Amino acid sequence: MKRVGILGGTFNPIHNAHLNIAMAAYEQYHLDEVWFMPAGMPPHKAVSANISAIHRKEMVLAAIAPYPMFHLCDVEIEKKKPCYTYKTLKKLQERYGVFTHFYFIIGGDSFFSFDEWVKPEEICQYADILVARRPQEQEETTAAFQEKMTEHQKRYGDHFFEIMVKQMDISSTEVRTALENSLDVSGLIPDNVLSYIKTNHLYDKVFSSEELYQMELKLKKALKTSRYQHTIGVMHTAANLAFCHEYPFTKAMVAGLLHDCAKCLSDEERIHICKKHQIPISKVEKKAPHLLHGKVGAYLAKKEYGIHDSEILHAISVHTTGCKEMSLLDKIIFVADYIEPGRDKAPRLAEIRKVAFEDIDACVLMILEDTIQYVSKHQDEMDDTTIETYTYYKKLIKERG
Repeated sequence: MKRVGILGGTFNPIHNAHLNIAMAAYEQYHLDEVWFMPAGMPPHKAVSANISAIHRKEMVLAAIAPYPMFHLCDVEIEKKKPCYTYKTLKKLQERYGVFTHFYFIIGGDSFFSFDEWVKPEEICQYADILVARRPQEQEETTAAFQEKMTEHQKRYGDHFFEIMVKQMDISSTEVRTALENSLDVSGLIPDNVLSYIKTNHLYDKVFSSEELYQMELKLKKALKTSRYQHTIGVMHTAANLAFCHEYPFTKAMVAGLLHDCAKCLSDEERIHICKKHQIPISKVEKKAPHLLHGKVGAYLAKKEYGIHDSEILHAISVHTTGCKEMSLLDKIIFVADYIEPGRDKAPRLAEIRKVAFEDIDACVLMILEDTIQYVSKHQDEMDDTTIETYTYYKKLIKERG
């Protein structure tokens, strides 16, 4: 008979402790497989509305892909009503029970509150319960656990067993908080899950209207009126581009709002900040220090405005020159700076504005073409990065056909 462990949860997101628990159960109880069962609408907790069931399912698939003994069980994920464990296990028992013995895997909190679950006695009819514990738990914790284990076995029969798990001190809440604040989560979640999260902009910080308003007030005091009006135009244009190209719009608004926050500084002040904080200065930037306002702006956004999101800071730093392999936010701010409603002197501006909402890569190339032509004509200093960016996107568009 096949021995199958079931590990349920919202997996919002799945993290390394989930994998550690599943592996411990697999090894210690000689299981054939462990099924990861993402909840659709769990009755005991809310799932963030902006993280869809599809995303949670895909994160689980990414996490378990390297492990042939781990599988996805999607019996609950698509349901629109709350799922109760006893019903799910009954359904699985009816479908696979003749050839399968199920082990339902839970953590310590669930173990101590098991009496409060809906129909716990039926759960024990359909599966044995494996309870994950830390080997280093203190004596009083161990005593409480053993006391509860005795109670459960008297009430429900000999269906409860321990799993000893070395690393369990990770929570999905901890991971979400870290991601929202752009903190390092290496060691907390698998690399391929982190890649999926970044690609799909899950758990990005959503800036509130109050946070944006306070930034606007502070920026208005720092900038000249004309520069502030330009900044507001870039912010709203960035938001529109973000909606069009499916990027988190409040992040785009913050990057647009702060992209010129170093414009209030003199050339001497920008050079001083770069030297003091080891911000590299190119030969062209030494000759034309006004070009440093992107790099210095990223520094000020972090120091003065409390922005720690690396994507936002990078978009601010390259919004004038661009760079090879720009992120979507890089392109949004680069384009928004050029096409915001206050701009009226650039050639073929109407065409560029139209292309911006249709093909942002082609739009970037058009802006670079016109920028290089303008700088060359007026014999101004041109940053080498602008030429590199132009060469990269010209080749990209050509290869794309």
